[in-house]
Amino acid sequence: MGYVIAVVFGVAAAVFGFLLWKEKNDNAAKQKAREAEDRVKSTTKGVLDRSGVGPVLAVANDQSVLFYNRDFVELFPDVVNASNIRAYPEMERLFKDEEYVSEILSKIYEVRQESIEDVNVSGKFVWLVDITEHYKTNKRLRELKEMADAANKAKSNFLANMSHEIRTPINTVLGMDEIILREATEVSIKGYAENIREAASTLLSIVNDLLDFSKIESGKMEILPAEYEIANALNEVINMIEIKAVNKKLEFKTIIAEDIPYLLFGDDVRFKQIIINLLTNAVKYTEDGSVILKVDWKEAGDSSIYLIVSITDTGIGIKPEDIEKLFVSFERIEEKRNRNIEGTGLGLSITRQLLELMGSELNVRSEYGVGSTFSFTLKQGIRDRKPVGRFREKYAYSNEKVKKYRTTFVAPDAKILVVDDNAMNLSVVEGLLKNTKLQIDCASSGEAALEMAKDLKYDIIFMDHMMPYMDGIETLRNLKQMTNSPNRDTPVIVLTANAVSGAKEMYLEEGFVDYMSKPIQGKRLEEKIVQYLPEDKYVMIEYDDMEKKLYQNLWKSIADEIEKEYKFKCLHIPTAVEAAEGDKDTVTFLLSSFRDNEEKIRGDITSSFDNEDFQNYTVFVHALKSTSRMIGAVDLSKMAEELEKAGKEDRIDYIKTKHGVLMKTYDDVIAEVKDYLSKVQAQ
Repeated sequence: MGYVIAVVFGVAAAVFGFLLWKEKNDNAAKQKAREAEDRVKSTTKGVLDRSGVGPVLAVANDQSVLFYNRDFVELFPDVVNASNIRAYPEMERLFKDEEYVSEILSKIYEVRQESIEDVNVSGKFVWLVDITEHYKTNKRLRELKEMADAANKAKSNFLANMSHEIRTPINTVLGMDEIILREATEVSIKGYAENIREAASTLLSIVNDLLDFSKIESGKMEILPAEYEIANALNEVINMIEIKAVNKKLEFKTIIAEDIPYLLFGDDVRFKQIIINLLTNAVKYTEDGSVILKVDWKEAGDSSIYLIVSITDTGIGIKPEDIEKLFVSFERIEEKRNRNIEGTGLGLSITRQLLELMGSELNVRSEYGVGSTFSFTLKQGIRDRKPVGRFREKYAYSNEKVKKYRTTFVAPDAKILVVDDNAMNLSVVEGLLKNTKLQIDCASSGEAALEMAKDLKYDIIFMDHMMPYMDGIETLRNLKQMTNSPNRDTPVIVLTANAVSGAKEMYLEEGFVDYMSKPIQGKRLEEKIVQYLPEDKYVMIEYDDMEKKLYQNLWKSIADEIEKEYKFKCLHIPTAVEAAEGDKDTVTFLLSSFRDNEEKIRGDITSSFDNEDFQNYTVFVHALKSTSRMIGAVDLSKMAEELEKAGKEDRIDYIKTKHGVLMKTYDDVIAEVKDYLSKVQAQ
């Protein structure tokens, strides 16, 4: 377009120059010159009036009008009467501005200009390009971008609020449930509490998936390497998954190389998360058979190794065309078939992205209807090459140790302050720390906390963030400004359900020494307290030594006392006392519970045997195995264990042979329990 206009004006300039020369040299040619001028103007105007050219205006250096076209007249009607544009600021401004908006025509123009330089003519011209639709499109794009930014911000705010609002009640549920599991002695109550813990943990994992997805999506997920013991990391994973596998009657196998260096350097939190995600999926999508966790290694050089991890299941398998769909956020393959499977559809997407952040990748091998194997290789640093050893034995020992809660320290001289506006949260912390002998003060608001901290010295302050009137951050600031307070330098740890990305950094910048996300777990809480308590304020309890040196003598004396009251033949009382953690009243309670459930236990086992329902028979003798062990009926427990094993292996002849012996032993135990309790109650 610009080229065409330049050519036109070039021709016009040449003609005008020629006409002026002729005028000077031949007055007789004036009329002829005018005619030539009219022809040039007509030709130029004809070109510039063509459809699609757009408004065009040309002026000389003195701002006198040289040319304009029809489109320009439509835009500026006054140009018809204008010999010079100095009297028309709006036209004059065209040679300065880059855009022109016509309110009359409802159009937006981009202003383009060129200079005219010729021997006889010197000036400039502008032409206006209609960009109305382009502008509308850009405006719409800007609006859409602003809407997207607003939606993204709203999503982040929603996740932050959801994190807090959901995690707060989950904190109460899991905390109170842990206290029930610690203190309950009735088997059925413990069973209910285990179910509550599993359901609440599932809910928490869904919330965590959403938050992790948000962190990865925003690029704020961090990999934080640290020293860790590989055996401990795998123990935690196995403890968590084994319960799920047992509940589905799946065989859960672990094959761990015995020569793996025991002390590694890497992000063990994300390492465990990856394995848990993969194992959880394997258990979810496997109805029969087994799930196998295999961990091997090879040298990687530079004081590092490659951990080689694979999870194999005998589950539903995956069609080749569906494998990539596994990693699509919020999507599940074969939705109808898997409609009863819990979860967000984010686990594998998060797992793959975590591995990418750690320099690895997730490999999938599957056969539809047969099973799948998920594997990855992860580079980790080495801090100690001592081999991990016989992992299965260590795991079994560790598993026995965690069956019952034992506090890790006692600190009767230490004093802590817990600040939270939720009374249930305060009760949870008090309950979880009850056995530590800590002196615990509670404040239900920031104002109350400041009042208490004004005079009393605390070793640690735990502070909730989201509180009305004065939140945790404001309370901390006020605490630091109290010149006469003995707690200006007391470590303050924030307890919060706000687990979105960047939260920890924000709290540390505000002056908190550490951060604990809700729900609070007893073990983590104790570890955090030991980390910040002065060393002279607490004593660590080594349980192997404690149970041998302290509890054994105490429990033996209680067992001796009970055995003086009655001559037992079926019950091994030291075992019952250990199950009751040395409490004589609890021993009586356990025996009473065993007696009171006789009708149901006997009915369940007998009816399932008579109906040859050996699947449920296996379940019922499994329950008898546990309850009889708790009251010290060791022989009965062993018989039930053997029958449970036979049921799992479909050895029906063994069950038919030994069922009568089991019930005779059960009768003897029940008779002894009833006789003992009747004599105790008569005293």
